Amino acid sequence: MYRLSHVISAVAAMSVGFGSVCCVSHSSSDRETERLILLSGSYSPSDSMGVKVWSFDPASGRLTLSGGVKGISNPSFVHVSDDGRRIYSVGEDAAVLSSVNMIRFDADSLRMTLESSDTIGGGAPCYVNLSPDDRYVLTANYHGGNVTIYALDSAGKPVGDPQILSFEHGDPSTQSKGAPRLHSVTFTPDSSLLVCADLGTDRLHVFPLNGSGAKNLVDANRMTDVELKPHSGPRHIVYSKRGTGYLINEISGEVTVLERRGDSFEPVQYIASDTVGGHGSGDIHLSPDERFLYTSNRLKADGIAVFAIDSATGRLTRTGYMATGPHPRNFALSPDGRWLLVACRDNDRIEVYARDSLTGQLTPTDHYAVTPNPVCLKFAGRIAGE
Repeated sequence: MYRLSHVISAVAAMSVGFGSVCCVSHSSSDRETERLILLSGSYSPSDSMGVKVWSFDPASGRLTLSGGVKGISNPSFVHVSDDGRRIYSVGEDAAVLSSVNMIRFDADSLRMTLESSDTIGGGAPCYVNLSPDDRYVLTANYHGGNVTIYALDSAGKPVGDPQILSFEHGDPSTQSKGAPRLHSVTFTPDSSLLVCADLGTDRLHVFPLNGSGAKNLVDANRMTDVELKPHSGPRHIVYSKRGTGYLINEISGEVTVLERRGDSFEPVQYIASDTVGGHGSGDIHLSPDERFLYTSNRLKADGIAVFAIDSATGRLTRTGYMATGPHPRNFALSPDGRWLLVACRDNDRIEVYARDSLTGQLTPTDHYAVTPNPVCLKFAGRIAGE
């Protein structure tokens, strides 16, 4: 019922590779100069390379296009498997045209091959993730107002009919008129909970994960809701190693600090990311050492807000702001924490900022890459050699 195509051939996938790399051994000092793999998703038609792979030089901050794949309409959000061999992308289209896609990735040649596309039973998927055990792929469906969960076969492709999680309406005075608007699906660091951010109802829907022998990833009847401030618009969430949640709210422009309470969370702090009323906050990430938090803001005074994290309480203090190009959507910090890269959708650039690891502050660089409508950025390991 939900199958768009079970397997797409390598020819039909229109995968493209640029250049090649060889496998050689390196000392620890050599590894510091190895280039990193960066993936990008975008708003783009299916006949263009909507998902791209880039080579990033952590010594200089330079970014170079290395390849990409065609065949997906509006691959706005991507996720890479832990082994780096599979990339999952949404196809953020309306209703029956929306999809979840699996791309095979060869990190040695930087070649991508689109292998499967499946419909999801919900419009405008805007987030994709894998379950901690790598057995399920999930999408958050903004206009569908639901979450799709597909089981994966041994090759990592969706199989069977998906589990669909649907949600009730909320406050009709909100921007969505109370309709559910799912914006992300994440898992707690201990792999025990699924957290679904519902922008339309100002709630987090939290599900304990079922055991490995269960038919479905979660039981829809075991859901707990975390109520947030009215007109918050919860969007993306990250977690510290100790389990504190940090949630960026799109509409209010606030970050909510969430403390774990059993199988749920309690909001313990709201602090402004957007101080000018843009109502378009977007993404959120922790620095690798978890001393700083970063959020993106759009529509007014576009840029990245910087927060210091209290090591004892996990609470936030806003310490800085860096203006960026127009409409910064998602962004990514390099694994060493030295760089922050921003997908600036409306000037068709991926911009590179240097980061001070002691203060957390950002500094502009002259480095950027031009690419149409970038939306999502994900680091995906190191290039083996050149």
